[in-house]
Amino acid sequence: MANTSEELQYTTVENAESMSQTSPLYVRQPPALTLASTVVGLVTGVTGMCANAIVFVVLMFARRNFGSHVNTLIANQSAMDLCACMSLTIAFGLSVPGAPQSYLSMGENGNNLVCFLFRYRVLPIMCMNAEKFGLVVFLKRHAACRMCSFV
Repeated sequence: MANTSEELQYTTVENAESMSQTSPLYVRQPPALTLASTVVGLVTGVTGMCANAIVFVVLMFARRNFGSHVNTLIANQSAMDLCACMSLTIAFGLSVPGAPQSYLSMGENGNNLVCFLFRYRVLPIMCMNAEKFGLVVFLKRHAACRMCSFV
């Protein structure tokens, strides 16, 4: 006969509540990315950084000679896209297999901040939303100026 003295441990709702009160704050980690999606994200981020850096530098040098509202809009969009690509590259760089999950020198608050901004990709999303907001503001302002010129 097999040994029937196996112990079973049941967790009740009271036990789970008491365990969560005594344990330190647990931050849920995002799911691991596959290597292919990490490589695609890194290539996209690096390519976007290079392209937007070139466009931004050219527009800044051409601002004195060809300054217009459209030039300012494109330079602004390029700068925001450059920030989004930089933060996307950092975020995917932290997702590379073998990258440390936490950094001792940053402490708990620093690690939580890095996790929130980069691992959950909050900063790239905020930059991309800023680009869209900038376009909406420019188009609303430009449409209002056109309406005033017809009057």
